[in-house]
Amino acid sequence: MAAANDRLGSSFLKIFKHPASSYGGYDYTFVDGDPPSNYICLICTLVSRDPHQVSCCYNIYCKSCLDKHRKKNSRNGTFRCPACRELLDLRSYFKDGRMEREIKALKVQCTIEECDWKGTIGDIEAHVMACPYRMVDCSLGCGEKICCREMETHLRDCPKRIVSCQYCKDGGPHDIITSSAHLDECRSYPIKCSNEGCEFIEERFWFKYHQKRCPKAIVYCEYSNLGCDELIKREEQEKHNEEFSKEHLQMAIKQVDSLQTKCTCSSSSKVFKTSGYKMMLCVYANGYGRGKGTHMSCYTVLVPGEYDDVLGWPFEGEVTVELLNQNEDRNHKKLIIKYDDSTPKDCKERVTKTMSERWGKDRFIAHSAPEFKGIEYGFLGPRYFRVSARVTSKTKPWLV
Repeated sequence: MAAANDRLGSSFLKIFKHPASSYGGYDYTFVDGDPPSNYICLICTLVSRDPHQVSCCYNIYCKSCLDKHRKKNSRNGTFRCPACRELLDLRSYFKDGRMEREIKALKVQCTIEECDWKGTIGDIEAHVMACPYRMVDCSLGCGEKICCREMETHLRDCPKRIVSCQYCKDGGPHDIITSSAHLDECRSYPIKCSNEGCEFIEERFWFKYHQKRCPKAIVYCEYSNLGCDELIKREEQEKHNEEFSKEHLQMAIKQVDSLQTKCTCSSSSKVFKTSGYKMMLCVYANGYGRGKGTHMSCYTVLVPGEYDDVLGWPFEGEVTVELLNQNEDRNHKKLIIKYDDSTPKDCKERVTKTMSERWGKDRFIAHSAPEFKGIEYGFLGPRYFRVSARVTSKTKPWLV
């Protein structure tokens, strides 16, 4: 190889390292030492791959090296020989079959250092493809490069191996099935009740039903709507009712007495204003008029105000009353009370005493409705109302 370099000079030699590729010569470790210099491509200085001989000086080149040299240096279809500088064209070089046969018979070592395989150039590319030491991408796509001989072991532990969830039996890649992304949603994952003293452990699917019935859960007393503010374990509700039966009865009697008082309602709001008019909200938990005993009734009344002398009468407008769902900001129970031509006169005229006549709805919410009884609807216990009002009269628009 050194003799060839000396003979041709270094001015036109270029070194290319493309082992086991379609371009350039063979860059292997030869078993019997350096090969004869006449096997060397005078362009890449490696053992010629697909050797071609030029007709001018009979030197050998890799076909790919010679083709690249021709394309780069061609003028009007001709180019100069890298060695003797004679003009050549496509007909001036040809495949040297005898030389190729001799080259492919040269003995070389496997390109992978750990492998001790030795064979001919003609066999090495097939060997490299099957070499147990070759590094390849994981066939399951985990992104790792694995030695072929260790692939079977890797696949048994690969994070992308397909497994079944031990709880719900759904299949998928190991790293997904065992992650919190799956386990936090798995319907069959065992959940332990967080209520102190409860030993319940069950699949997530059933757990939500247990939460509504857990005997260890802390709940409001059944008589919280009467004023009992005790928080007790669900399993102790009956015992609590027995021990506080007298207090519960007194609360019930007090509320009945309150409901029977005609001059006041069971829930009287602070005074609120709209464009100078003063009003109040009146709520009867046990009903009034046609709703007595069966519904919650809801009304608004006008009360005397400091600007009544300059306001327009009768009052015209509308009041929106909402019984608030305390669990979430939606599904509130709404009532719109309109003061218009259909409103009785004594409900909308200026008042000089305590309050005007009530105007609203006798049957606002039925006692049998879930909203009136069920704690899960967020209406049980202390009840909260949101009231907004607006004037529709344009008699004195600067007051609106």
